[in-house]
Amino acid sequence: MTEFPPTALCVSITSVAAERQVAVRDEHQDQSDPFYKKYTERMRWFDLLNYDRTCGISSVLNKQFLGTPSSFDSNSEAMEMSTPHLSLSKQTKKRLLRSLESDFEIVYVAQSCLSWEALQYQYTKVKALAESSSQNGVFYGNVVGEFQKFQVLLERFLEDEMCEGKRIWNYVRGRFALKSLLQVPQISGFSEEENVNVKGEAIGVKEVLKAIERCVDAFGKFVRADNKKPAWWKLIKNSLLWTYPPLEDPRDLEILCSLNRNLQKKELWLKDLQGKQRCWLKKVLNPVEESQRKEILFTMMDMKLVSRVLQMYTISSSQLKWCLEKLDNIEFKEGKVFRVCSSTVEETVSHLSSISTLFM
Repeated sequence: MTEFPPTALCVSITSVAAERQVAVRDEHQDQSDPFYKKYTERMRWFDLLNYDRTCGISSVLNKQFLGTPSSFDSNSEAMEMSTPHLSLSKQTKKRLLRSLESDFEIVYVAQSCLSWEALQYQYTKVKALAESSSQNGVFYGNVVGEFQKFQVLLERFLEDEMCEGKRIWNYVRGRFALKSLLQVPQISGFSEEENVNVKGEAIGVKEVLKAIERCVDAFGKFVRADNKKPAWWKLIKNSLLWTYPPLEDPRDLEILCSLNRNLQKKELWLKDLQGKQRCWLKKVLNPVEESQRKEILFTMMDMKLVSRVLQMYTISSSQLKWCLEKLDNIEFKEGKVFRVCSSTVEETVSHLSSISTLFM
C-alpha cells in the first residue's frame, strides 16, 4: 500500500466518523452466514480506505468533499491549487495525487471483484434451491426488492456515467455517498414451504432467481462499460518508447507477458462462442444451451475483471498469481466453456478472503 505524508490525510477523524459512514445498512444481518459476513467485512475495509483517501485528496485540493475532477490529466489547474496546510512543490503534489488516485483504483477494483464473487455465490445458492426438492420453497422479507434496488442503482450509475469522466472517480464518489452501490444483498428468510404464521409476503424461489439473474445482467453491463483506455498521446508515447509495465517486482515481467497472451487467446475463443450463442438465440434454447449461455456470461465477467486487474497502476506478484489461477480455471473444450468454481462454503469464504488480501 502506498504511504503518504500524515498531514495529507484526515487520520484524526477517520476512526470514529468513517465507521459511521461505512456502516452496513442491514441491521438484521444473519451472522450464521459466514460468506456474507466475510463479504461485508471486506467491503467495509475498502470503504474505510475510500473515506481515508477522500480526506487526503480533500486536503490536497483544499476541498471539503470529494468534488475532484474526473481526470488529473485534463485539469492541471487543480494540481496547482494552493494548499495552506501543505508546503509541496508542484511535482510533489502531482505525485501525491497520483498515489491517492492509485488507492482509489484499488477500492474500485477490489470491491468490483468482491461483489462479483458475492453475486455468483448468491446466484448459485438460489439456483441450487430451484433445482432441488426445495424448489417450491419461499423466501420471506423483501429479498426481490433488495436485488431490484441493486440492479436499479447500477443502471442509474451507468446512465449518469455517460456524461461524467473517469470510472474510478464516478465509483468512489458514488460509493462514498451511497453504500448500497455495488453492495450485493443478503439472502435470508427461506422456508421449505409457505407458513401462514410468518408475517410478510412469501416469494417463490424461481422469482428470486430471476431477480438475481437480472442483477447479473446489470453487473455484466457495468463491467463491460469500464473501458480504461489511455489517452491518444499516451498511445503514441508508448509506441515510440519502450516502458516496463508497472510491476512491483520487475522479475514478474515474463509472467505478465504470458498472462496477457493467455488472456487474449481465451478472449478470442470466448468471442467465437458468443457468435455461436447468437445463433442459439434464434431458436428456442434447450436446457443445455441455456446453461452454456450463462457460463459464457460468467466467463466473460471473470475475464473482464482479470483484464482490469492487469491494467492497474501497479501490479503485485499476488495479483498476477490470482489472475493466473482465474484464467487456469477457465477451459474451452469441444466448443464449450467450463469454469472451475468453489464447491463448499468454506472454499468460497477462503477465496473471498484471498481476493481482498490482494489489494491490502
